[in-house]
Amino acid sequence: MGCDANAHHEVWNSTDTDSMAHYLIILALFTANLISMATATPTTPPTSHHNLFASEIFKAIATKRTQDNVIFSPASIQSCLTLAYLGAEGETAQQMHKALRLPTNLDKTGIAADYANFISKRFVDRQNEKADAPKLRLANRIYVNDCFQISSQYNELAKKSFDTEAVPTKFSDSNHVAKSINNWIESQTDGKIQNLVQPDALTSYTSAILINAIYFKAKWLTPFSQTSTRNSEFKMVDGKKAMIPMMSGDEHIKYGKLANLDASVIVLPYKDSDLSMMILLPNKVEGLQKLEEALALTDFNQIESQLRVQHVDIFLPKFRIEFSIDLKEPLRKLGLTDMFCDSADFSGLFTQKQSQKVDEVKHKAFIDVNEAGSEAAAATYMKIVPMSLNLDQKVFRADHPFVFAIRDKDAIYFVGHVAKF
Repeated sequence: MGCDANAHHEVWNSTDTDSMAHYLIILALFTANLISMATATPTTPPTSHHNLFASEIFKAIATKRTQDNVIFSPASIQSCLTLAYLGAEGETAQQMHKALRLPTNLDKTGIAADYANFISKRFVDRQNEKADAPKLRLANRIYVNDCFQISSQYNELAKKSFDTEAVPTKFSDSNHVAKSINNWIESQTDGKIQNLVQPDALTSYTSAILINAIYFKAKWLTPFSQTSTRNSEFKMVDGKKAMIPMMSGDEHIKYGKLANLDASVIVLPYKDSDLSMMILLPNKVEGLQKLEEALALTDFNQIESQLRVQHVDIFLPKFRIEFSIDLKEPLRKLGLTDMFCDSADFSGLFTQKQSQKVDEVKHKAFIDVNEAGSEAAAATYMKIVPMSLNLDQKVFRADHPFVFAIRDKDAIYFVGHVAKF
């Protein structure tokens, strides 16, 4: 098929929009290898737009899936949608701006600059990583149909905010392109996210692919001892019980019992980093849904500000989760409806004035937690179509469903819950 824009448009108008679609695929990936424990910062910063969005998407995804294990990356999802927002106009852009909780006082140029500052502040590129230092890096890539020309204004914003430029791509060669994309994703996630894009998802009608990849790796200050891991009982909401490997340790960490959440909370930060894993354990075995409904209205920074450093006996299960989800419905609940309709306006993406809309958004995630730490990965797929003991010793025993989040004061990079084994 040739690259004549008018002919391209006529074919689309005369065929089914699902089977013959010009579409933009956005992939946002998060990988973490978390292996550390330290003290947390005492300050409570203002709620960032990253945390606001994380709260909203957490409510839309997790609270409806309390019977299943869940893991996803709010930072990943927000990043890829923001990359798409830079090419949106009109009502579509307004809805995305609001749902993504982007700063209300900033236009696209300001938001691009804000993201550039966030990236430079929080992430380190691969070339500057030190062997034993925590690793938190971000990479981006945009593939554009060689029949289309990316808008110079969009290209400039994407370059400034996400350090990426458009690469002309022949999507009709679907096998080659899918393999190339999946190889890049796999390399960015240390092999944890594989075969995210299938060849049959790519056709000559694909408009573009945007990819955002986030990678994190750090060490526990005090790893759990493997010799301390014992089989222990884990209780589930449905009344079932399972014998699982339970790690244990005696640590000096931030801890609190919060009445407003009806839960206990610990914070396990990482060596030489202000990143941490927060674990929230409801007081009742069946309390996960109630806890998550409360968390949907709560900033994790505010939760941490209510904790204080204490000696705590920690009992935490080893767990591994793989999770996939179609994000279309959760995003609609956030108010992102226009971008899925024929009225969607992504006219800022290309020089050609051809209508584009989002066809599907998918997210895939992985996490593995053990004595040394944890390893996690996630990917979002989005398609746009034309149209020690003492009297005060505390005990934190995660022997029933609980919530976990990998975060810092600026953003939540990974969040989920363990509901069953």
